[in-house]
Amino acid sequence: MNIMKLKINLYLLSIVLVSYIHYSCVDDIKFGDSFLEKAPSVDISIDTVFSKAEYSRYFLWNLYNHINCPFNGSNQLNSCPIESLSDIFHSHGNWSWCYEYYYPGIVTEDSQGGWIRDKFAFAGNNDRPGIWPAIRKGWILIENIDRVPDMSADEKSQLRGEAYTIMATRYLDAFKNFGGLPLVNHSYIAGESYLQGRATTEETVHFIDSLILCALNEPGLPWRVMDVENWAGRLTRGGALALRAKLYLFAASPLFNDEQPYMQYDKDAEGQSLLHVWNGGRKQSYWDDCLNACEDFFRENQRNGNWYALIQPRSQNEEGYCQAFREAYWYRGNSEKIIEVHNSYTFSEWGDQNLGPGNVAHQGFLNPTLEYMEMFPMADGRNYPYKDIYGTTNPGNVDIFAGRDPRLYETMLVTRERLRENYMGLDRVEIWKGGNVEFNTSLNGWPIRFATGMAIFKWVLDFWTMDRVPVSYSYMRMAEMHLIYAEALAETGNLTKACEEVNKVRSRVGLGKIETVNPELQLTSNKENLIREIMRERAVELGMEDQRLYDIIRRKEVDKFTSPLHELQTYRKTGDGEKDVRSDTQLQPGEPWPNFIYEKVQITTGARRWWEPGFWTNKWFLSPLARAEINKGYGLTQNPGW
Repeated sequence: MNIMKLKINLYLLSIVLVSYIHYSCVDDIKFGDSFLEKAPSVDISIDTVFSKAEYSRYFLWNLYNHINCPFNGSNQLNSCPIESLSDIFHSHGNWSWCYEYYYPGIVTEDSQGGWIRDKFAFAGNNDRPGIWPAIRKGWILIENIDRVPDMSADEKSQLRGEAYTIMATRYLDAFKNFGGLPLVNHSYIAGESYLQGRATTEETVHFIDSLILCALNEPGLPWRVMDVENWAGRLTRGGALALRAKLYLFAASPLFNDEQPYMQYDKDAEGQSLLHVWNGGRKQSYWDDCLNACEDFFRENQRNGNWYALIQPRSQNEEGYCQAFREAYWYRGNSEKIIEVHNSYTFSEWGDQNLGPGNVAHQGFLNPTLEYMEMFPMADGRNYPYKDIYGTTNPGNVDIFAGRDPRLYETMLVTRERLRENYMGLDRVEIWKGGNVEFNTSLNGWPIRFATGMAIFKWVLDFWTMDRVPVSYSYMRMAEMHLIYAEALAETGNLTKACEEVNKVRSRVGLGKIETVNPELQLTSNKENLIREIMRERAVELGMEDQRLYDIIRRKEVDKFTSPLHELQTYRKTGDGEKDVRSDTQLQPGEPWPNFIYEKVQITTGARRWWEPGFWTNKWFLSPLARAEINKGYGLTQNPGW
């Protein structure tokens, strides 16, 4: 039975068991009070849950629901994925929390207590559970699974390994948003208080790593899913080992691992410690740990027949490259997926209870920026060379969207003469003034979908076909694994091999070797240039996969937050070389593809206060902790600046 079907079949126990799971045995952890406010139900007890293998499995399936998916409504800023806080997307939707709270710069420590007003929940509430219910459930399973009478030792070991891994993902998610965390190492009983306070960043990293190592030490946890058709999405040793690399990538990055902390605390603030958000210096050993975790993964993968592998194109052309990329990020149960999340069976145009990207794309919540478009190289792999033609008459008549990285066409909708597949009945897209898709309107009268002169295509496609393929969000996939390895190699001095790892990802879509086609960057000898190229490559490959915002945070790239973002306005070019500003400039039958004039225009709708000189402070790198939570007195401290 497919794991998604198993999740659906939770309804079989919803009246009896799942209600107990939610409201009795595994209530949300209440830091500062007790971890368990209600006694076990008189009808259903923990003995019942672990009296039968079937019930215990359902308990684990419920735990799977907690793995992060950025398209789950509880993980978004009022339905707005957090990538719209980065430099690659901008939200023009005035009811998203990006637009209402972050862009005006009015987030406070009390925003944590509101409904989806911060990018990640710490303590959580009914709308946003935070990480603690998953931690609670994980320890309950681990501590009680041996009691199940009709389950083999191997299966018990497998379920323990999966629970350890899920808890590690949740801790890593919170670590990326808050830094040092309270470390919970068992399930607390009624009335038991948590008094250990907040751990340092180093203690938190070592704790998360210990959870992963516990998973890897479970002999029943398989390297991969053996029955992919029925069990795609279950966690594995491969996923746990890859997760170590992801953990150390963030821990080794300059946010926490630098000569100086990203921001100083107020010296008079009682109980605050810089070590909650800083390693105390730059420690190269963290990059060594990341490198070793990568090499452990690839070594073990080779020993297991290289099951995890990049999806390769079936034809060496745009169609083959685009399809391979789509399968890599979207499709289920293939070799690309290391940790995959089945949050919904499919995405529909208007979303479901989790408000998928198709819904908010209509309303301009995910408009690609000009800066993002420029990150995509040319089809031969050269970096984008046309930034100097904006605002000119384009004397060379360059079509900036012709001959580009195929991932551009899979990621965003751009002006093109011939489409690989029709877009809502159109065989070409004219996102220009007066074209068949005007730059400041959208199809069917919906406003602002094309407000930046481009539109999101990844995850959305043409709206009409997005629900034809079961969706699988990648918490980790092989392209990311290669790029983590590349970054660790660069940071430990092996720039040539780092380029090789980047090229493995680029070759999937037909791009030339990054160091060869961009010789001016001297990527085999210039570490800083190579790191920048790896960051750009991560944005191109992993856009809208919950990566870009955290990448520029962990690298402390202040300029990506403070530099204004732009839209692209495109005009047909008249015969005398001027802008054609008529209201109807669509191509007529038999008319040749025109030439264009391009204008770079700063985004003003939802302009971010971060762009104002002097407004930015580094406090924005981490989220605030709720004052009400700090006041509970169990040792939680506020992050710098909040």
